[in-house]
This record gives sequence, C-alpha cells and structure tokens, in this order.
Amino acid sequence: MKIRWISIFVILTVVFPATSSVSFGEGEQPCQPKVVVFFGNGVWNSFRSADRNRRILETRLNTHISGTNLDGTITYGLAHNPSNGYLEDLLETFEQDLQTNYSLFWNYLANWDIMPDFLQNKIIAIAKEVDAAIVRANPSVQKHIILYEEYLKDKMVVLVAHSQGNLYGNIAYLGIDQQYIDGFGMVSVANPDSSVAGRGPYTTIHEDIIIGSILSALPPNLDNFFGHLNWGDIWGGHNFIKSYMAPGRNAEAKILNDIVTMINDLIKSNESTKDIEIVNTYNILGVTCGNPGKTLVTIPQDAYITEISTYHWCDGGQPAGTHALYNTSSFLLYGPFPGTIDYRFWISYPNTFVPAGSYEVIDSEPSTWSHTDSGGFVKIMGILCY
Repeated sequence: MKIRWISIFVILTVVFPATSSVSFGEGEQPCQPKVVVFFGNGVWNSFRSADRNRRILETRLNTHISGTNLDGTITYGLAHNPSNGYLEDLLETFEQDLQTNYSLFWNYLANWDIMPDFLQNKIIAIAKEVDAAIVRANPSVQKHIILYEEYLKDKMVVLVAHSQGNLYGNIAYLGIDQQYIDGFGMVSVANPDSSVAGRGPYTTIHEDIIIGSILSALPPNLDNFFGHLNWGDIWGGHNFIKSYMAPGRNAEAKILNDIVTMINDLIKSNESTKDIEIVNTYNILGVTCGNPGKTLVTIPQDAYITEISTYHWCDGGQPAGTHALYNTSSFLLYGPFPGTIDYRFWISYPNTFVPAGSYEVIDSEPSTWSHTDSGGFVKIMGILCY
C-alpha cells in the first residue's frame, strides 16, 4: 500500500532583519500518516449508544497518547452494526459466526438449559440452512468495507471491535482490496470468534460470562476486577464501558496500549516511513579544508528531516557545532540544530519539517568544513512527505 502523507504543520516565525527562524515542538512528526480509529459495536446497540462508546474510546485514547508521537494524528469514526431487536441480533450473530465454520458453537448454544425449546429449534434450523454467502451479502458488512477502503486510500485504519463487531470486522477484512490491506489493523475486545483479522491483539476478561460461555471463542486472557464483579453491569462483564473500559482497570490499559501498538506497527510496516538519503554531496575527489562558501542543495519534496551530517577532517577533534537549513526562496532559517558527535563527522537530529525547495546548508564552523569546489560535504536524511 502506498500511503499519501498528509502534512499538517504549524510554523512559528520570529522575524529578524534578514531571516526568520522556524522551530517545531518536540515530538511533532508532520509526515506521519493520519490514522482513523473506528469503533465497531456489539449487539443491542442503537446508533446513539454505539456512538457513545466511540466517544468514550476517543476521550480515553486521546488522553493516553497526549504528548506522544501520535498526539494529534488520530481521528475517529463509527462502524455501526445496526440493531433490529434482541432476537434479530441473536440470530444475526449466529449467522455471522457460521462464516468461520464453528458448528460446535451452534450445538453448544442449542444445549443451553435456559433456552426455550422454540428458540433451540430455530437455532438448529439456522445452523443447517445458513451459509457464508448470506453473511458476505450482509449489507452492513458491505457498507463497512466501502467505508474502510475510502479512508485507506490516504490513511491508516484501526478497527476497535467489541463483541459482535469482531464478526463484522473479521468478515470485512476478507473483503478489503489487497492494495489497501496493509494499512488496516484490528484490535479485538470481547471476541466471540476464534480469531482476530490480521492476527491483531485481543482482550477478553475472565469476568465476561457471555464470551466465557462460547466454547469456540478466544479464551479469556485478563483478570479485570480482582474479585467480586460489579453486578450493576447487566451484561455479565461484557459491557464495553462498564467492564472493558472501567477506569483504572487492567482491561482499559491493555486496550489502549494495544491500539497504540497497532498504529505504530502499521507505521513501521510501511516502507515509506523509513529514513532515506535525501541529499549527499560526498565524493571521492580530494578534500579541501576551509570555508567552502555557499553550499546549496535541493530538497525535492516536502520532507521530515531526521539527520544532518557534515565532515570536518581539519578540525582536530573539536566539539561538534550546529547545522541549519536556509530556504533561499522563503528566506526562512530552519535551525540551528546542535551536533552530537565530537570528531570529524558532525551529526545533528533536527526532527523538523521543511518544504521542498533550494536550501543553503549552514555549518557553524565553516573554517574546518571539508569540501570540494562544489561545496561542503553534507548528508541529509529524512522521510519524504507524499
């Protein structure tokens, strides 16, 4: 998948007689891809209640990532699983679960003593008649696929799925166009299925008696309440807000950390996020010491500059100075950035966005900057913004 990078940046300028200096806050990464986190709801959720869950997730996650590299990069959406009543939701859940061929699930449910005979018979009939084609033709699943693909054209998508939302997510994953699939990730909560699309992480608490009753479901992997369950949760430990997002509990922390890990994994898996060599004026010709005069370079497109290095063969091992980039068109000065290497190869780490254009590289010690007639030796690394 080729991600188009969305560059959103704030330029703080201080006007001097000749130039302006530009600086960016620590941790800002304007070339980082934008991410949409969707919440996929479970059964018996109206649009209003499902959106309330989404808003809770949004608030908690924004607090969790505050001050990190993801701060300000996430927007949120709802992949709504419409509810048509208790019985319809129950039967729809069974139909979706059949997509992954878990016949034991049907037989187990049919043996529940508390289930009325007429419902047992209906379940058995569904188990015999419903096939995967019905699930794939589900209009809601098709809408979800279209929704994800629209965003995946230029963003990454993470689905946080709760309960039946996992079935929707697992099926939708199979229908997403392969050119977009490496930008999609799923974080599972209270999963009634036996897998997570793309082998994503999952959280099922031991107190969730709903999922615990499903033999084919992924096993519980977390204790959340350390003892007596809050029976005010009428879902028996299954409710997204009351149980899984209970403040300060293990489940909330794990879910939030899983989302952050998923986003960072998606970023790392995309080759476009790797540093590349943008400028390199080194050559095999003879080295001259002294002021090289103006060293002009071209940055071909907007970029997030991660590293600048200059060569100081004649400095006798002096402490590293600083680097800066001066845009010859806008007259903006980016830097100076302190060097961190004390011997010959001076390296600075700007972590700063610069627009495409022609730049003069400014080294704080031009008298010891090794060069040829074409200018000082400099290498610039960074992430190109698309």
